[in-house]
Amino acid sequence: MKRLILSLTLGLLVFFVSYQILDEEPPEESRVLSTSESNQNETEEAVSGETTPPDSSQDTIESTPIEKNYEPATIVKPDNQPGVHPVRLEIPSIGVDAPIGEQGYTEDGGMAVPNSVTEVGWFEPGTKPGKRGNSVIAGHVDGRNGPAVFFDLKELSPGDEIYVYGEDGSKLTFTVDRLESYPYNDSPIREIFGPTNNRSLNLITCTGLYDQENQLYTERLTVYTSLTDSNYASSEEAV
Repeated sequence: MKRLILSLTLGLLVFFVSYQILDEEPPEESRVLSTSESNQNETEEAVSGETTPPDSSQDTIESTPIEKNYEPATIVKPDNQPGVHPVRLEIPSIGVDAPIGEQGYTEDGGMAVPNSVTEVGWFEPGTKPGKRGNSVIAGHVDGRNGPAVFFDLKELSPGDEIYVYGEDGSKLTFTVDRLESYPYNDSPIREIFGPTNNRSLNLITCTGLYDQENQLYTERLTVYTSLTDSNYASSEEAV
């Protein structure tokens, strides 16, 4: 009798443990360019001087193909300016002074974004800052421990100046034209990344309400700026 009770008890215990394991939901993946608990390690590591790529699912900017979202326009004006290979971004009005890293395409054809919350990323396959076209720089708005490099980007106003420094010592000054917020799944890719006769720099980060269920912000903020002054290390200096 004792053996029978022991067998039944062990059977129920095995069933209960198995049910609990099968009933567990898989952990939610973290997001890039968004506020979530997933980015806390990035902030901690950035403070200590070390960064480790987060385990992350793709944000909209990473998964939206860039080249397939616009037809190339004709650039009617000649462009003899070399532009700069950017290494540092400075925005005095909001206290930003950050290194710039190169970012390319994701597997989905979108723009990859930085792993660090203190660094911004320049879309290297696109336009160099200072040349005709849209140069694009993206950064995180925050991490688990608080504000990231572009936390105050929404506080910019038309007329504010942004400085981009090249690896050769050049300095370019861009002036804010306007700020626009778009639904996270409906950003105007052509307007942000596409060709233009202007010498533009567009800054991207997250904004709006945070969707806990889907682990993302509901909007994307784009700051549109234009080149207003250039101090090239070489002899070619013209806007």
